[in-house]
Amino acid sequence: MAEVRQTYSLDEIKGRLLDQLPAVVDRYAPPAQGSYRKGGLYFTLNPGRADRSVGSFCIHLAGPMAGRWCDFATGAKGDVIDLIALSLGLTLADTIREARAFLGLETESPELRRARNLAAQAAAKRRVAEVAAQAEKAVRRRKAARGLWLSAQERIAGTPVALYLANRGLDLAPLGRQPRAIRYHPDCLYLDEVINPETGEVTPRRVNLPAMVTAITNAKGEHIATHRTYLAYGPTGLWAKAALRDAKKVLGDYRGGAVRLWSGAGPKGGKGCPLATCPPGTRVYIAEGIETALSAVMLRPDLRVLAAVSLSNMALVELPANVAEVVLIGDADAHPQAQAGLAQAVAAHAKAGRLVRLWQSDRPGEDLNDRLQRLLRDEQEGAA
Repeated sequence: MAEVRQTYSLDEIKGRLLDQLPAVVDRYAPPAQGSYRKGGLYFTLNPGRADRSVGSFCIHLAGPMAGRWCDFATGAKGDVIDLIALSLGLTLADTIREARAFLGLETESPELRRARNLAAQAAAKRRVAEVAAQAEKAVRRRKAARGLWLSAQERIAGTPVALYLANRGLDLAPLGRQPRAIRYHPDCLYLDEVINPETGEVTPRRVNLPAMVTAITNAKGEHIATHRTYLAYGPTGLWAKAALRDAKKVLGDYRGGAVRLWSGAGPKGGKGCPLATCPPGTRVYIAEGIETALSAVMLRPDLRVLAAVSLSNMALVELPANVAEVVLIGDADAHPQAQAGLAQAVAAHAKAGRLVRLWQSDRPGEDLNDRLQRLLRDEQEGAA
């Protein structure tokens, strides 16, 4: 039977590319030195620019975001079709032709077309089911995150959390109150994996440790995730981060959310109003980590301060319309990826129509908490 060129919609082509996503990625974003996979993400060099180090470009390999990619260094992002265009520098029309050639769709018999259509329909059903399963999992994780935070001790005075913070120069007593988002959990579960270096065997590891647990909320004030900092009593006789592979973890999806650490001062003194009801012209300070954000609070208790939890999330933090100015508290990290992340955050908040300022130390590698501790040491030495 004669073979004829068949017509496919863009969605059909995308669906078939997703069915063969590992092969698509291998062809158009091939492995490079340092490439790795983590949590359903594949990190490699950006195939569309002179990318010198792995870390800023990643592709989702599974789940509802399968085929989506993002370059945190440039802010570029797209889907599986865009990946081909990025890799080869093609127009959309040429990209479609390339995708058809990759999939072998240029010519096919009616029998083969029917078989492929049945396979595509089955794959589409699997993706719909996968999206639903992911949504259910996200709901369960959000409930678990809130439950973990609620199960923790509300008052942290005298607990390992307060002692850990004090060891970082963050004695909260002079503030007169503690941030409500922070709690103490004396027995927080830590899940890890132990890898045998000789056999490669992976053994699950479950331990319970003291932890600082912190609520992460979205723009509506809903609890969406919980940050955990696992603590241990160190050999120096001071509480510090536990010596774990990941002493800081987040339970739940925190994208767009933030830790609402401090509401600042109201117009007549006292606590400031909630962020959701802040007055027009409000200024908000956003730091990456909790300790850095608390350092801003210690230095200026009148400020409204949030912690974004991660550098990439600083650009995504959702704010109410009355926030007119954002001050980003950045680490003085000279790594190109860190500087690109800060630049992306500046651009994102400026695009939202806000005045954006950036604070960074003039000392390389120093963050605001480092500076606070340095100031405290200078005061102690001056008083001695």
